[in-house]
Amino acid sequence: MSERGNRLNLNPLGWIKPSLLKQLMLPVVSLWVACAVLATSTAYLLAGRSTSTSFDRLLADDAQALSAQLRWNDGVASFAASKETADSLVFDSLSLSHYSVHTESGRKLVGDLKLDIPDVEQRHEQQAIFFDHLSRHGTPLRVVAQRLQPASGDEAVWVIVAESKEKRRQVKDEIATAIFLPALLAGFLIIPLFYYSIRRALSPARQLSALVVAHGDDNLSPLPVEQVPQELRELVAHTNSLLQRLQASVTEQRRFIADAAHQLQTPMAGIRLLVGDMRRIQKADPQQPMDAEVLAQLDEVATRGARMVKQLLAYARVAEDSAAEPERFDAVEAVLEPAPRWRSHAEAAGKTLTVQNHVDPHQEFFLQGSPILLGEVISNLLDNAIRYGGTHIALLLHHHEDSLIVQVQDDGPALDAQSRENLLLPFWRGSHGKPEGSGLGLSIAQRIVERLGGRFALVNRPGLGACVEITLPCEVQRLEIDATSGDGDGTSS
Repeated sequence: MSERGNRLNLNPLGWIKPSLLKQLMLPVVSLWVACAVLATSTAYLLAGRSTSTSFDRLLADDAQALSAQLRWNDGVASFAASKETADSLVFDSLSLSHYSVHTESGRKLVGDLKLDIPDVEQRHEQQAIFFDHLSRHGTPLRVVAQRLQPASGDEAVWVIVAESKEKRRQVKDEIATAIFLPALLAGFLIIPLFYYSIRRALSPARQLSALVVAHGDDNLSPLPVEQVPQELRELVAHTNSLLQRLQASVTEQRRFIADAAHQLQTPMAGIRLLVGDMRRIQKADPQQPMDAEVLAQLDEVATRGARMVKQLLAYARVAEDSAAEPERFDAVEAVLEPAPRWRSHAEAAGKTLTVQNHVDPHQEFFLQGSPILLGEVISNLLDNAIRYGGTHIALLLHHHEDSLIVQVQDDGPALDAQSRENLLLPFWRGSHGKPEGSGLGLSIAQRIVERLGGRFALVNRPGLGACVEITLPCEVQRLEIDATSGDGDGTSS
């Protein structure tokens, strides 16, 4: 579609979206205009109806004045006053009036109007009939007709008075001007007052916006709430909470970068030292072969550095992977999946790995997230247990209501209170004397579990070395299993 076509498809009210002032002005002004139009229109209609009723009464009074001049002698009707007197009785300075007094048989007594009376069913004497009529010249007239017959033997007489409807229109126009003009003038005053009042009321929001814009990475202090209107205080409170969390996150990131740099400094320094030794040896005797011990040390230091870099990347990637589109997966299957791979590692280290699944086989436990990340948690825990734990390692699964509980434990030396307190801190390593660790494995596992909505804890149990317990709130589904099948509960090793 062409650019012109795109412009034609734009929302005609799109101009109000960017500005809160405009969004507030539109309904307020629209409501005021609607109320003003409704009120003035109603007043105009009611005033027009009242005016028409008043003019009809005056018209009926003119007919009544003419009727007072009628006389009956021996049943024959006559008009007692002269034509000049009759003219004066219906005279109107605003519009020309016409009248006619004639018998029912058609005998004219006085007047200048020839007008047929509409068919009207039985009406009482003295009752006026009002109707509209168009004159021979096309002038709209308002007519009143009154039938008089004092006695049954008297001659019936019609008294008719008509006047132009022009004066009614003039009076209605004057009323309209008197009503609409003040409303229009009021609009020129009220709408700017609305604008400046709303603009003034929004000034705290603009000031608050300016304060938020002024806050940068180096200024994460809370926003002041003293001068903030009540309606914005909840927003400010949430913003301050967000700033507080952001400050904590920035502080944690800076500390993490500093610790990471410090931790990488050691293997990098070792690599530089060993490479320097090799270069000196090579420079002193180019024909001498490389020292196997130095090469072994270099390989060990490089491996440690590579492992630390890998864990640093894994630690930083937890948030990114957790932000990806979550999937629904079987939590028990994701927990058990890494176990066979790590059983061979345990055997190579002269240890045993036992898996005990006590989960009800009639139930399935589902999580929303990444099964790969949950598998990484179990791998980290089993790796730690094989490297630093006792000879017998166990992976246990059981459940309580809708929570899946996973435990990784070993029979090594018990952890002291200080170790349990610091074990989850990034880059903290225990006093096991093994240099290859980076102190990030448990921190990575804890971050993943918490992003899955679970709880990661170190459990102190007599007779056990380290015991890590993970509690995962799951969506539980009941399965229908054939009665001939086993209960699925069992222990594998």
